[in-house]
Amino acid sequence: MEAMEWTIGWWRVSLQRVYPTATQLSQTYDKAALGWHEHLRLLGHCHAYRQMWKSLKDADILPDWQDNLTGTLKSFSRRKKLLREPLTICDCGIGTAAFSLAFAQTINPTTHITGVDISSGMLEIAHQKLSQTNINHQICQSDVRSLPFADECFDGVISAHVLEHLPNPEQGLKEIVRVLRPGSPLILAVTQCNLLGRLIQWHWGNRCFSQKEVSDLMYKAGLTNIQCFPFPMGLTRLMSFVCIGFRSSMNSTCLSRFE
Repeated sequence: MEAMEWTIGWWRVSLQRVYPTATQLSQTYDKAALGWHEHLRLLGHCHAYRQMWKSLKDADILPDWQDNLTGTLKSFSRRKKLLREPLTICDCGIGTAAFSLAFAQTINPTTHITGVDISSGMLEIAHQKLSQTNINHQICQSDVRSLPFADECFDGVISAHVLEHLPNPEQGLKEIVRVLRPGSPLILAVTQCNLLGRLIQWHWGNRCFSQKEVSDLMYKAGLTNIQCFPFPMGLTRLMSFVCIGFRSSMNSTCLSRFE
């Protein structure tokens, strides 16, 4: 736990940060679920997510990702099979599916999304949103610190504003990395440490991070070729940043920092 102490005369005053339990988080987001997607839309986050994915696509980062995935496979027949199968993406902390919707609509509409969230209320809305847009998906109520999936089973993991809620972010990231196939990317959206981030922290009880802190955590979790960059636009740019890293070492071009 994070703690602060002050000594005043003969008295020592201590404040300790207490993180919400899984049950408390679930209940909090269940209550917020009904209006959550509209809240994100009004703040401009849904549009910013689409612009972020478009920026990755235009910068040829995600096409490189596809090449890396197929390039790690030595069997030509297995490679052909992969190319016929849909991309499998796990959204850890899917919420109402804003991040996943933006990905599928901008990058690959045939993607199979597996959405994980601790909140049943959020998952219900996510299922509705993904069904309305005919995106192939399944949802799973689970804690991201204990994912009910086999090792190395996803082509990629995306996660928006989940790292901030984990009492032990390093341990949580290692569990997320466990389900990534070799060469697969993890793409995180994270609340940054500035005045706006501190206000969000005060309201929701979450952490906030610097880009270096997230890069270090991703490296310790076994990711390489890590880069962080701001969102392209709007309030989301002031609140958050994006980090991408790959599970295994590979010969790929260095990812460009977005300015």
